[in-house]
Amino acid sequence: MRVAVCGTGDVGHYVLRGVVSRPDLELVAVRVFNEAKAGRDAGELIGAEPCGVSATASTEVLLDAAPACAIHAGPQGAMEPIEDCLRAGVNVISLVNSTLLHPPTAKPDLRARIESSCAAGGSTFFYGGIDPGFASHTLPIALSGICERIDLMTVYEVRDYDPLPLHMLDWFHFGRPNTDGAAFFSRGGITRTWSSSLHVIADALGVTIERFGEFHETEPAPETFDIPAMRVEKGTVAAVRFGLNAIVGGEVRLRVEHINRLRRDLAPQWWSRQGYGADVQGQPDYRLHLDLSDPAGRQARPALFGTAMYMVNAVPAVVAARPGLVTALDLPFIRGAVVGGRELVDNWTIAQRIRAGEVRL
Repeated sequence: MRVAVCGTGDVGHYVLRGVVSRPDLELVAVRVFNEAKAGRDAGELIGAEPCGVSATASTEVLLDAAPACAIHAGPQGAMEPIEDCLRAGVNVISLVNSTLLHPPTAKPDLRARIESSCAAGGSTFFYGGIDPGFASHTLPIALSGICERIDLMTVYEVRDYDPLPLHMLDWFHFGRPNTDGAAFFSRGGITRTWSSSLHVIADALGVTIERFGEFHETEPAPETFDIPAMRVEKGTVAAVRFGLNAIVGGEVRLRVEHINRLRRDLAPQWWSRQGYGADVQGQPDYRLHLDLSDPAGRQARPALFGTAMYMVNAVPAVVAARPGLVTALDLPFIRGAVVGGRELVDNWTIAQRIRAGEVRL
């Protein structure tokens, strides 16, 4: 299958790796959003051997390559070139807007734009990723298959944020006196990002969510310390716990919870094991935890692999799907296709972006 990749940053870098590694996929175009990358061989962009595909900043060049599917990991919120691809009959897998994880509850105008583009091209749109995505819907839905009764299902992420660039830390006001005015903790901010995951779970379980309740709390730095992007002063925000409760039948039955720290030893009263998971209180009780690590020790954020590979491995299913907006519940079981083989080695880490001050993909 002919595949185009849009965006070659933190996630797109690993999308490129994944497309090159799958024997049933052919990389035919790479669309970049940083003019400095245009004209460079895609292999060079990931520290690998040249592959004969030059990066381009032109959507027209991408479409001329006639891909069956475009994997979009461009700048957050950037719709280009999604609608152009869909109208040209190119299926799209994207991280552009997490509300599209569950199209029925996405903003009507956004949904209408994507639906119109899909209808014009007879194409399919799918939101992919690890969280929101695989870890926040497929993992807990699979766990529900061995439950007699679910009283409360919590989908969670526990993640160190100290390797991240400053602009991402600022979403939560890390290193500031409090979270007042933090974009992520504004009213409805958590709901906009995470309600779609809980809606997909609710659809799979056959229940209706009546309303949501947001929550968040913080832990201050016990002393001043440094992380790659900044100095964290004593008493400022150094760890956050936040989430969303979904009310079903008048009770909290589904929950998404995130715990993010700037140092591993902070807030020991919260879950501390790094990774993703689903916790069920019911009959019986379960805890399903997903650990992530790079065996070579080069990648401080191995969730980037998972985010990218869920998109790459979804390509065959999305290409075969009906036209329109689809969710994980509309597709067959997404699976990998590479067992064994040669490891692709590169030197990409988030730290390079921090040192360069680069935020464009």
